[in-house]
Amino acid sequence: MKLKEIAAIANVSPSTISLVINGRDGVSYEKRKQITKLLNDYGYEVPAMPPKDAPPVGGNKSIRFIKFKRHAMLVDGNPGFVNSIVDAIEIECRRQRYVLQMTSCSNEQLPGIIEAIREEPAAGILLLGTELSDVDISMLPNFSVPMVVIDNYLPFQDFNCITMNNREAIFRSVEYLASLGHSRIGFLANALASNNCNERRMAFQSALVQQGLAYDGQLVFEVHPTPDGAYQSVHTLLEQGARFPSALVANNDSIALGAIKAFKEFSIRVPEDISIVGFDNIPFSGLSDPPLTTMEVSCKEMGIWSVRLLCDLIRYPFSAITKMQISTRLVVRSSTAPFRCAEA
Repeated sequence: MKLKEIAAIANVSPSTISLVINGRDGVSYEKRKQITKLLNDYGYEVPAMPPKDAPPVGGNKSIRFIKFKRHAMLVDGNPGFVNSIVDAIEIECRRQRYVLQMTSCSNEQLPGIIEAIREEPAAGILLLGTELSDVDISMLPNFSVPMVVIDNYLPFQDFNCITMNNREAIFRSVEYLASLGHSRIGFLANALASNNCNERRMAFQSALVQQGLAYDGQLVFEVHPTPDGAYQSVHTLLEQGARFPSALVANNDSIALGAIKAFKEFSIRVPEDISIVGFDNIPFSGLSDPPLTTMEVSCKEMGIWSVRLLCDLIRYPFSAITKMQISTRLVVRSSTAPFRCAEA
């Protein structure tokens, strides 16, 4: 049941429900008790009732950041990306005068973390959803405080979220390679796919069609998402006789960098034989050999806007579900070049 409906049952305004949910002063003891019971009955988590003679309740000024890891390959294996988001979140929380409480957990530990939030309520929750699956999302309870999921779009779930515009980024990657004369373009996909990865993979096929190019499923190569893992995956493919097209779009920079290392060992030159475009613009991408052309994701903006969105939801808890996408930017470096007749 929605909070507005609970407010109607309790014969109070939505703002009164908001005060109870956020543990704030301004509601009589008996009315707070009535509303708390209603909220609990309908599955909402509410701060524990203070004693009747307790001093007035102050506003909660803490935000809980949950760093969720399913297999940690994308969270810990993509150096610089997640840390850049977290750094921006910390700075913006201080600017908004909130204390940031950080917690890391696996999918097995998530129920315990939820219980801890129940016992020590925060004003809001930021949930890193990079590795969050639809199954994980479906198991989340109704939180009594606002929550924003970061780095996962969740188009069909009733959660506030913010991520990069994957479809736009992949389209720009394919468009750029096509402008260089490449007509056979492949995709280095993540073998441990997340929602973002799946969206990029689908966007790749769509982008080829939009450019009037043929999609060939045999030019989609599933590889491990870390630099070392991608190197091993591509190395194995080359040993098995795989032939790559003249251009590749990689699901992320880590995959692209691992692939470049493997190509070098087989005397396949980048960009002379194969052009590669990455995704994320992690710090090391500009220092690789050759420096990597990539789609830059503004981790700073993602972190800042996740906090600003959450703060708005804290102030206006009955706002509509909001889903934000941050646009990307093509950064051209030396891993791409115009098409040459001979292919690797």
